[in-house]
Parts: sequence; C-alpha cells; structure tokens
Amino acid sequence: MIKKYFHQNWIFECPDAVMTSSILRCKDESYLIFGGHDKTLYLMDKDLTMLDDVSFDGWARCSYPIDLDGDACDEILVGTGDGRLIALKFDEKKKKLFGIMNYKSFGMINCCAAGNLYQDENIDLIFGGEEKTLKIFKNIGASEPFLTFYYDSWVTACAIGYLKLSQFKDIIYCLVIGTKKGQLQVMHFKEGKPEVLWQKQIYAQINDIKIGDVTNDGYNQIIVASDDTYVKIYDSEGKRISFIKIEEVETNKKTKDRKKLNRAKSLLIDDIDGDNANEIVVGCADGILRVYQNKSLNSKTFELKWRTSQSSGSIRGICSYLDKINENKTKNIIFGGYGRTLRNVFDFEYGKKPILKIPVRYKSSKPPAKKVPKKAEKKEEIKVVPTSLRGFIKELINAHGFYLTLDLLINELMLKGYDRNEIEDELEFLKTQGAMIYDKTDVNVWSLVSEDIDELIEKNSKKAK
Repeated sequence: MIKKYFHQNWIFECPDAVMTSSILRCKDESYLIFGGHDKTLYLMDKDLTMLDDVSFDGWARCSYPIDLDGDACDEILVGTGDGRLIALKFDEKKKKLFGIMNYKSFGMINCCAAGNLYQDENIDLIFGGEEKTLKIFKNIGASEPFLTFYYDSWVTACAIGYLKLSQFKDIIYCLVIGTKKGQLQVMHFKEGKPEVLWQKQIYAQINDIKIGDVTNDGYNQIIVASDDTYVKIYDSEGKRISFIKIEEVETNKKTKDRKKLNRAKSLLIDDIDGDNANEIVVGCADGILRVYQNKSLNSKTFELKWRTSQSSGSIRGICSYLDKINENKTKNIIFGGYGRTLRNVFDFEYGKKPILKIPVRYKSSKPPAKKVPKKAEKKEEIKVVPTSLRGFIKELINAHGFYLTLDLLINELMLKGYDRNEIEDELEFLKTQGAMIYDKTDVNVWSLVSEDIDELIEKNSKKAK
C-alpha cells in the first residue's frame, strides 16, 4: 500500500486542457506559465493572480524557459499546434509578455528547447514536430533555421544537457532527440559541425526525455517516457541500465479503451524531498502523477514513493519551484493536463530525510549564460512581433492606415504563412465584431488645393494609427 506522502496545496480550474506548464524566473521571483487547447499561454504569479495572457492560432503544445539576453529574466519558447515557433519576452515592470519571434513551420510542434550547443555567445533555439524535422536557430535574432535535421517520423521529444562519454576526456554538452517511431538519438556539436554519437530503437513512441542524475553517482543519465508503459533509464553510452514499469491501478483495468492508460506521457527530474537525490516524477495517460525514488548511492533501484491524480485525462505538463518565502522552503510540484486543472502538491518529507553525499562531477547543469552588455555597448534592439493572425492584422492596419487595401492585407498575411481561407474567415469574424470599421471623412476634392489634400491625408493617417 502506498502511503500518502504528499500534500495538496491548491487546485486551479483552467479554461481548457493544459498541454504545457513551465516556471519563468526573473531575478528572485518565479511565475507560472501554462497553456493548451484554448490557444492561449497564461502568466500567473504564486498568489494565483492572472497577470497576462498571449493568444496563438494553434494549441500551446510545449514551452521552455531560458534567459536569452543575459538580463536575469527568462524568455519563453512556445511551440504551437499550427506549426508556429514563438519566443516571448517578459516585461519585469509591467508583468506582461510580448512576442519577439514568430516563425512558421508545418504541422504540430511537439518539443522545444534551447542551449549553448556550440559553447559560444549564442543561445541556440531547438524545435521539433510533425514535420519530421528538428530545426535549430542560431539565436533569437535568426529569421531562418541554421540547421535542419530530418527523421522518418515525428520528432516528439528533445532535451539538452551534459553527458560523460568514454571517447571524450571531458563532460560534453549534448542534444537528445526522440521520435514517434521510437528512435533515440544523441548528438554533439564539435568545431561547428553536428556529430551523431549514437542512436537506437526503443520500439515505442517517445513522449518525453529528460537528462539528469537518477542513479546518484554524480553523472547524468537519459530518462525516457515511452508509450509502452515504461520509463527507461539509459547511460550516456546508450545502454539501458534500468527501467520502471508503470503499474496499472484498479480503475484502469476496468476501462474499455484499447490503449493502456498507464502510459508515461511527461517527466520531471528533480529533488522534491530535499535529500539531494533526484526523484523521477511521471505524468501518465490515466491522470495519475507517480513519484519514484532511489534511496542509495550509485544505485539503479527505483520504488514508487507516492501517487496522486487529477480528475481525468493525461498529464501533459509538470514543473516545480522552490518556495523560498515559505518557512519550510518546500519544493512545489505543479501539474496539469486534460482534466482542465492545475494542481500544486509537495512532499511531506521535504527537508526531513538524510542528505545523500552524491559526488559532484561538474559545476553546473546549465550552459554558460550570455554576458550582459556593458553600458558603453549598444544593446541589440528587440523587435516586437505578433503571436497570432489577429495580431498581424492589427499590426498591418496600424502601419498602413487607410492606404491598406484588402488585396494588400491578404498578400502580406500570406507571406507570413497564412492561407487565404483562414485570413478571410478571421477578417469576416472581425467585421461581425465591429473591429474592421473605420471613420469616414467626406471631402469635396474640387474645393481643395494639393497642399490641403496632403494635410488631410496626413491627418487621417495619424488618426488611423
């Protein structure tokens, strides 16, 4: 029998299914980012106050927080269901998000990540999805992918982290990719060129990948959540060193669904009880969050510590943060999914277990951050970009005023990756909402000289803006 080793802090009702959740960190503050089927990403503080929301044209399917410009505040990468690769910047003063990148790909985006693959001053952006490609952008200012890798099925998961391989003297920074057909690949970037270190088939769709030390030996392993109801642990050389079979609960055995509901859909690798050892937190298709622990040093033995569930449906987003304000300094675990709720739980044993003395093999699990420009240096200007079709329409109207014809508007929007039908549907919707009505000015042009006409045009142009 599993003891109830957790405590539920709060439940937040969401507008629709949650596909992704992340923690945005800015200076000493933490904010919750989440989104999903309602095509919106939400920004919320720890008091559950909704600060902002950003709309997209497709589902918000994945998110990844990282500081791209060295200002100690994370930006957020987002992949959408209609193939948009989007980056958002956080305005610390206004507590708002705004778009700084919007690239159109094809099909659903299933994973996004970022890191210093080349160990230079650039933070590379990585997106993979239904297009059967993994796209890498050299930095946030890139308008096109620097590299594109092609696969025989959807790219369903990607992760970045440090690994120790026998052919390298030092620990190296690697990119790990997983596909729908079960291909697991590890890649390294050396002297400006990508190098595939190894790849293998695990014979099941890969739903999530994390890199972290779960054997308590100081070295990172690759943890894979797959559709065959297993969580598999591989060493850096690609050898499977352990696995966890996700048990079925009694309610699952009675289901008529042909697919097993105890499939692992999402992962979190983190020390949730304060003993210095990472637990494996698994979100499953049956709506149950399962936590597995490893109590010993240099061990490959995992046991189920506790589990809890949401109302129904798959768990698709798991994140955590340390509550420094709380006197207990507990690690909060936040998860959501198709149950349309976000739940915050924490482990009862936090800070009470003996600390394991795990050897430190390297100083940091994160890539070197981009240096903050000196005051004398000119900081790169950030261009604000829309995150949705409606936003692009508004931007074009503001830019062109009453000079903007319908044909010009449609042509400009098609260049941004939208097709004519969705443009016309959106324009018709805006028209019915009264958003496309302009103030008309009656002018007797026969009574005006050319200077008066120019003045009137300039006046109306400013008014339209």
